[in-house]
Amino acid sequence: MPSLLPSSNISSIENHVRSYRSALQSNLEITINSLSNSHLKMHSLLHPLGHTKEVDFSALTYSLDRLPRISHEVEKIIIGQSPEVFEESGYKNITKWKEVKSKNRRRIAYLNSQKKTLAFFIASVSDIDDLVNILITLQIEWNKLNQLLRKNYSLFSLLQKDLESQEFFQKLKVDPKKWQLFTSSLGSNWRSKIKKIYKSPINLRVQLLAASWLNYTKSTQKWWRNISTNVSPVFHHMSHQEIYFVSSNTHSLMNIFTGFPLAHQFEIISDLKANHPSLYQIWEQIKSKNSLLSPTDFIYFTSKHFLSRPEVKKDYQAFQKKLGIFNIPNPNYLDITSQIFPIKNLIKSKYLDPRIKIKKPLSLEKSNALIINIDYPLGFAAYHILSEIMENVKNIKGVYILGKAAALNSEVGDLITPRLVFDEHTQNSYLFKNCFNNFFPFVNNQGSILTNQKAVSVFGTFLENKALLNFYFKNNITIIEMESGPYLSAVTESCYDQQAPKKSIVDLNNCPFDLGIINYASDTPYSSLQNLGDSQLGITGIEPVTLGSLAILQRIINLEEEK
Repeated sequence: MPSLLPSSNISSIENHVRSYRSALQSNLEITINSLSNSHLKMHSLLHPLGHTKEVDFSALTYSLDRLPRISHEVEKIIIGQSPEVFEESGYKNITKWKEVKSKNRRRIAYLNSQKKTLAFFIASVSDIDDLVNILITLQIEWNKLNQLLRKNYSLFSLLQKDLESQEFFQKLKVDPKKWQLFTSSLGSNWRSKIKKIYKSPINLRVQLLAASWLNYTKSTQKWWRNISTNVSPVFHHMSHQEIYFVSSNTHSLMNIFTGFPLAHQFEIISDLKANHPSLYQIWEQIKSKNSLLSPTDFIYFTSKHFLSRPEVKKDYQAFQKKLGIFNIPNPNYLDITSQIFPIKNLIKSKYLDPRIKIKKPLSLEKSNALIINIDYPLGFAAYHILSEIMENVKNIKGVYILGKAAALNSEVGDLITPRLVFDEHTQNSYLFKNCFNNFFPFVNNQGSILTNQKAVSVFGTFLENKALLNFYFKNNITIIEMESGPYLSAVTESCYDQQAPKKSIVDLNNCPFDLGIINYASDTPYSSLQNLGDSQLGITGIEPVTLGSLAILQRIINLEEEK
């Protein structure tokens, strides 16, 4: 299976990627408008109404949620890999600009409101693929909405009077629920932003300062150096440690290991009763066994409100310190938080998740191994990160990936484990022994667990169309995500005497360490009921995410006990 992609099905996607990547190599600013035609010709599954006059509120909401909420103030976007890259291009003291955050995308960004300029730090080529298509979609749909509002309302005062009426929704051909999601993505001052949309279209410009492989590598090196510097004084030198690498998130493994939310269950439930009645109602259903949700998983999910209190944060940090856990943010390089867990301290955790089984506590107490857990990166940044870690750590004992995916043959909340991953970046098919195809000691009460599936790692969420998905499905590829392929490209370098080839079948069955990938379905592209533009995983994702982390931690415990 050297290539799964017939050119007739992906030519529009290939042409679009080639178009904006080559245009950005000019190092000068280009208009987003110049990239729009090739974007529309893709007929992106995430932007289905792009080529029509109808406003695609789902695509617009998706884009707004992945940009800082000051996007309406911006005329120019600059993309670079480090403060040094910006400085070399004449943008000095970029980190002294106002730092701004996105709701659903971890990417370091700074705003110069006087110059109406937004600067993004990128970690890999996937950030370019992601940002460019988000900006194109934003501009197309913003300007369509501008035209629609001005067509129906000659004065803004008339729009204000009609806003959110039944007639208003009919004129805009928008469902009230989609409108609510859209205004939520605009923020609390959404009415003033509607005025901004009504008054003028946008004409964004973008400039890529540098995108060399070397600069991506340098940024990742600085990211790792920051981790090593913080941790090595406690655990001697990081390069000498036995390491289990986990790519997941920063909450589920922490919840399981510490059990801190379980220790404060009474306070969490009391807070829900007083301040979050809809969530408290779910708790009542769980208690009366009218819900399949696990009480423990629900406490984990709802603890975010309790843990956001400053005094609780301080107690939680002290709690983690007692268990020898390190939290290491990296705001100056990659926006990827890292956590270090000493495995031997599991037996000291009084509130360890009760589903975790420790059969040989004395053996575990002797373990010198560490878990490095990172907040999962976007796309090809996964390759740079895992390569850097493997180059600097003497003994990798296991690599485990937990991430969300689109599923072509299951429902939101299902767990899926692949045995093959096709990677669009390298055009490689990776065959490997996924330990979780034979080891998953937990039950998914809310959904299914599908093992021995086939996955594809795509360029980006916008870079898929219906023809491509149909082709994947016909070839029994049922998982669509972005990180597994790049991770397996890095794993390849631990198995062979060369870097990952291209357009090849890569056999990783003899990988020198334990290897496992778990995906949880966050959207189902073949279903009109759930897709990335219309929904958030939210409470539906409690159980699969927690079960994935439980399986990973239990696997590590078992391996350490068997030493």
